[in-house]
Amino acid sequence: MQREEYEEALAILPTCNYPSYAGDSGTELQAAKQLEQRFPEQILSYYKSGLGNLNSNAQRKEYARQAGVMVKVRSMMVDVIKDEARWKSFAGKVKGDNIRRPAFQEEFGRVVAGWGELVPG
Repeated sequence: MQREEYEEALAILPTCNYPSYAGDSGTELQAAKQLEQRFPEQILSYYKSGLGNLNSNAQRKEYARQAGVMVKVRSMMVDVIKDEARWKSFAGKVKGDNIRRPAFQEEFGRVVAGWGELVPG
């Protein structure tokens, strides 16, 4: 990133696993943040990979981690790519698939803007 070799950095990023810890302090996430405007679709895919399996039972701590990643996905779709309809479709499906997981809904409702107003799909 320091040498402004953005395409090379983008090529390396998908080979790294999305960090399983919360927060933005990892070098991979900092690099992804810097590449958001240049390569929005690729970075969106990278962020989505961090969601893991959204259709399985997990502990509240994992739901909270996934919700933090979903904030990044929402930001990419709404703020960077500027496609709110795409966000609503994607998030509505996730919400609908997990409607019977109250802890999931609570954690996502805490941090994901507009989660409560989403129509489950």
